[in-house]
Amino acid sequence: MDSGDPFGLFRMILDEYSAQILQLTTPKAMNALELSDALGIPIAACYRRIRALKDVGILKEEGKVQSLGGKMVSLYRSSVEKAEVVLEDGRLKVLIDVDGQETTDEMLLTEEATMLHWERTKTSQRRRNAVRTAERN
Repeated sequence: MDSGDPFGLFRMILDEYSAQILQLTTPKAMNALELSDALGIPIAACYRRIRALKDVGILKEEGKVQSLGGKMVSLYRSSVEKAEVVLEDGRLKVLIDVDGQETTDEMLLTEEATMLHWERTKTSQRRRNAVRTAERN
């Protein structure tokens, strides 16, 4: 997927952990271990999400800091400034603003029925904990 595909970016943003990583790294940059701890997921799974988000340009490396163990670790920050979906006159429009570059696309709802069948997920305890952790920091 490339960063010029708004529907693909939107699907990625809807992923539970990707969404939480973007949310946690909006107010301040965080390293992978901090994200892994906040989300309650293994570090390898966290790095997979980070890599995918970086590959499409919606998460940026913001520098490096020295960890408690003495290693240099990367800090990550969300590049998403705005993401919105609008349903109007039978058309679904997605607009995503990343670092001031707006991408938008629209389709008739009949063009992709799967857009209407995304899985609904319950708000998990991990998500609530991640938000609380971010608010405290």
